Amino acid sequence: MDGKSLIVILIMVSASASAEVYKCADGKYQADPCDDQSEPLDLSNVGSVVAPSRGYPENLTNETTDARLQDTSVNSRDKKAEIAQYLRKQKIEREIRNLEKERKKAFKDRDDKIEQLRTTGKRANNNLAGATWQQSLAQEMTAVMQQGSTEVESIDRQISALRSELKQL
Repeated sequence: MDGKSLIVILIMVSASASAEVYKCADGKYQADPCDDQSEPLDLSNVGSVVAPSRGYPENLTNETTDARLQDTSVNSRDKKAEIAQYLRKQKIEREIRNLEKERKKAFKDRDDKIEQLRTTGKRANNNLAGATWQQSLAQEMTAVMQQGSTEVESIDRQISALRSELKQL
């Protein structure tokens, strides 16, 4: 099978994929039912042109039909905006969690390096060479502390920016 055929097949398969979305009582959306009474949202009109259904009377004027279509279009845009906002909030919260993990890892890495340097310093001899080596290790510890502090401060600024963005949503 050549590459073009494979691409066409993949496009056809992905176009037929669909997912159900459930809105929970707390206002969150998710792919799984929230409880036993959960029913999937009808998103059939989201992202598509909505035509009048068969249930409309035949004697409707164009103005009435246009008004109903306009109302459906506004509701669809509202749903899209609400879902987009929810998805953005979820993405920000996920980024915050990942940054908090990075922050913990930065602290752990810094502490591990300092402990390793302390252990190494304990082996220094009680002479001028040992004192010079301990001074060198102390300088290295200071550099490790500064580097760790800088990394944590950077992560804290990113988290702070994301939290303020989350409050604005």
